[in-house]
Amino acid sequence: MTTASSHREREDVAGGDGGDGEPPKTVLGKVGLILGAFRQDDFSLSLTELTARTGVAKATVHRLCQELVAGELLEREGSHYRLGLQLYEIGLRAPRQRTLREAARPVVENLAQSLDNAITLSVPNASELLCIENVGGHRNRARSSLTGRHMHLHSTAAGKLTLAMLPDQYPLPSLVPLMLRRTPRTLTAAQLPDELARIREQGYATEIEEHRQGYLAVAVPVRGTDHPFVGALSVIAPTAGSNIARMLVALTTASHTITSRLTVFEAYRAPL
Repeated sequence: MTTASSHREREDVAGGDGGDGEPPKTVLGKVGLILGAFRQDDFSLSLTELTARTGVAKATVHRLCQELVAGELLEREGSHYRLGLQLYEIGLRAPRQRTLREAARPVVENLAQSLDNAITLSVPNASELLCIENVGGHRNRARSSLTGRHMHLHSTAAGKLTLAMLPDQYPLPSLVPLMLRRTPRTLTAAQLPDELARIREQGYATEIEEHRQGYLAVAVPVRGTDHPFVGALSVIAPTAGSNIARMLVALTTASHTITSRLTVFEAYRAPL
């Protein structure tokens, strides 16, 4: 057995999860760091950038990247790597996301057409909020959130609604250090608790130019058969000329329709 193959075998069977601040010892743990190194605005990363972000030895990152390219989980373009389409295909097969998207898609499309503005559907994802569906009206599709992106929790209507509905999953002390002031109207850490209490009481969330000047958003919860909150349905629209009351009625009706469709979809797919 060669030295390299012996080292690889030790990597494959070694334990450890990197919880002490060091890179994980397992190959799977290192692969997770490489794939997780790509951030929302990263189109591609060089080997040097991947090494710096993961803390894994450069030779190991290079070898694993080559194997990920062979498995179509990464793509190589010159000296840079980017996420592969295989990852996207795998993500689409996630049962929770797939069932909810299938149930919601026609409802979201109709809502975007009737309100003539961008509609997003976002779901809790560990400590973040992931946009899984985005359909935009012609007026501001380019300014809506992209599918697959994480939503800001403190400055968007969908994010604030999620914080209010799932306080145990999203503890405020862990959020405060990440609260960037995006506009002069973005809430401060001191203002956020009262805002979340108000959202819980009224059952929906709004934001007016807290995330982006010139735009507002309204969000309502989407409920599942066994869960009081499975996601946030929101509309993003220009502040000028928008009627929040009309949006809220349309969103609430659409949310109830999604819940009804989701119940049917889950019952159809339930094992006998």
